[in-house]
Amino acid sequence: MKVDKNRYVVKSFRIVICSLALVAGMAAACMADTKMVTDMRGKLVEIPASPKRVITLDDGFSAGVMTVFGVQDRIIALGSHCPVKVFKYSYPTVNGEEYTYMNGTNPVSFLNPWLRGLPYMSTYGKSINFEELAKLQPDLIFLRVGSCYSKTSKNKSEALKRHIQMIEALGIPLVVLNGPPAFCSPDIKNISEEIRVVGEVFDKNKEALKLSQYLESVVDMVRERTAKVTEEQRPKVLLFGLSPKARGEGGAGTTHGKDTIESYFLENIVKARNAYEGGGSFSVVNTEQVFAMDPDVIVLPTAWGYHPPKELYTAPYYTRLSGLKAVKNRRVVALPWTPCNCAKRIEYPIEIMIMAKACHPELFKDIKISEWVLDFYKNVYGADESAARGLRSTQWLDWTVEEGW
Repeated sequence: MKVDKNRYVVKSFRIVICSLALVAGMAAACMADTKMVTDMRGKLVEIPASPKRVITLDDGFSAGVMTVFGVQDRIIALGSHCPVKVFKYSYPTVNGEEYTYMNGTNPVSFLNPWLRGLPYMSTYGKSINFEELAKLQPDLIFLRVGSCYSKTSKNKSEALKRHIQMIEALGIPLVVLNGPPAFCSPDIKNISEEIRVVGEVFDKNKEALKLSQYLESVVDMVRERTAKVTEEQRPKVLLFGLSPKARGEGGAGTTHGKDTIESYFLENIVKARNAYEGGGSFSVVNTEQVFAMDPDVIVLPTAWGYHPPKELYTAPYYTRLSGLKAVKNRRVVALPWTPCNCAKRIEYPIEIMIMAKACHPELFKDIKISEWVLDFYKNVYGADESAARGLRSTQWLDWTVEEGW
């Protein structure tokens, strides 16, 4: 007798789904009190009126927003360990010395260290552990499209669809958020919409509006100050990731192309020119390409590690770049430490402000980033002075204090 293998696989898949659904408790069907929320797919989702067991499948964005709303204690698992991991990096100098950066982590991890003990549903390059997810019996899941393990590239789009189908087959309410990489044209309005949806889930609509308005107010201030910058006045900027992985592949580092949210910040808000004419995120560039671009300003993002300005100035593997205009003029700045920041989190205005001051120091001479960032943490997270200073240190922005910047 000939066996229909496809039919057998489908039948087996259904059996697995049904078994996991029983373990998950069919949370949505058993909820006495529910409400309807429209997620960023435009799909109407029935969720608990007050979710108590939340899994966040992203890079820390929804956990950060939940922290602002005061409901972070409802998180029972994370998408990956990256948003809460504590990092350490050491760098050599041409003089044979070494300096170390310790205790670097995301703000959500610093403010909620207990999150580090929660289970996580995925690791880099691997699929979601659906069996573990179902056992945790969540009553709500956030999934953010565009985060590092759910990017919308062709090779991952099908996997993402399967993940969504699997979660929904389990009967667990799923709210999908679309981060900037999920759109053809990145825009901060998309981030504000994500905040609005999370606010609606927890009946924190006023708090969501307050948060998004504050974040957008920083952007508006930068736009106003740079409004009269002419094309000729726009400095050429290289978003230069000093990635050890890229160096291991024969490159000098990585950069972000014209189609990225980073370039949107730079060209549409800050009014500078992206020195790299290509596309894509973390595109590897060699030394010859970097010299051909010879930027006026170099901005150092997180790229397989944290990279302070003095790494470019003093590391033995970058001595060949000492002739760059930006290096000679000491116009190199570092963005905050933001591991797994593929889709941006609510600290994105810090990146914009650092870029703006680096590109147009005369327009932002009244702002000291070292002090401004403390006010930012206070306004966003309600942090006191001590916590704000701790956040500045944990995002490795103390270089701004050291340089009086």
